[in-house]
Amino acid sequence: MAITLAEASKLSNDALLVGVLENITKESPILQTLPFIEIVGNGLTYNREKTLPTVGWYDPNDPWSTSQPEFDQYTAGLKIIGTNADVDNFIRATRSNLQDVQGTVVELAAKAVRHEFEKTFIDGLGTVGAKDFTGLDVLMPNHAIWVADTVYAVGDKCRKIAGFNGYEYEVTAIAGDFKSHATTEPVWPVIEGATIVDDQVTWICNRSYLVSMGVNGATLTLAKLDELIDKVMGGKPDMILMSKRSKRKIADLARAAGIFLAQTYDTFGNPIDRYNGVPVEASDWVLDTYTQGTATSICSNIYAFQMGEGALCGLSSPGLLQAEKVGALEGYDAMRTRIKWYCGLALFSKVKAARLIGVKE
Repeated sequence: MAITLAEASKLSNDALLVGVLENITKESPILQTLPFIEIVGNGLTYNREKTLPTVGWYDPNDPWSTSQPEFDQYTAGLKIIGTNADVDNFIRATRSNLQDVQGTVVELAAKAVRHEFEKTFIDGLGTVGAKDFTGLDVLMPNHAIWVADTVYAVGDKCRKIAGFNGYEYEVTAIAGDFKSHATTEPVWPVIEGATIVDDQVTWICNRSYLVSMGVNGATLTLAKLDELIDKVMGGKPDMILMSKRSKRKIADLARAAGIFLAQTYDTFGNPIDRYNGVPVEASDWVLDTYTQGTATSICSNIYAFQMGEGALCGLSSPGLLQAEKVGALEGYDAMRTRIKWYCGLALFSKVKAARLIGVKE
């Protein structure tokens, strides 16, 4: 069963851990709401739906055809994040009458862990040899455009050159010199599961995570925000996550349209803006420096996702985040508290998340 850090803090009898969890979640809408599955082992291998079986209509006594659903298999590994909070015993003994020095140092250490987790939640690579886990930018990739006269391999993916159509294309077969057409881009199908032969390369049409503001980006509109929300299937997103610049733009657009964002409050009393019933949150780690076509280093992304065991979900070792009292340090007159977490991130369904690219100011 998945559980959030906020709920985990209620179940803990460790006063130090409760304090750390509250400090980590209080200013983080992500860590307040993202549920975590506790897993045994150093990672989780899971299947993500790729292709549904074929359905047909039949007359009595017709032979029935059989097809099987297809899945993509992914592995999300647990990664180690943490820091040491060391306090000199002299400072702790002589200054604690003015300030809880040890408590302050642990609080700042917890804040640093939160910042690093939130950053990795967006841009974590999770590649072989990387120490971080896979973040949203990798889980919802923006594939390169198709290139003429290029060697492709089975499993390679691309999108059409211009006028993003909401689909991505994956190589299923290659022949001859393995190259795409020397000059002419294919007429891409827009039906999921349809295929196209591109000289020596065969592509299949798959649903993309992406919604695009245009080849060279564009200023955000409420219509595009609605399109992003509609891209997430099986219910509305649990969160729309963006940069502070984009959040200000949504507020401006709402005022110009004569509407107001609804407002609720989280468990700590922090206000939550809602657009069309969906929480709108900002993160310092969603940058406004992406490139889209000729719009160099001025674009941003907006993410929409559902959270839970069948959608976007955190992974953790049993016990979630830990606050460990290491004690006295050898060779130093100091006490150490270690904050550590074996954690990761998984996206269990492709239709539960979407990403709007090319958002200009």
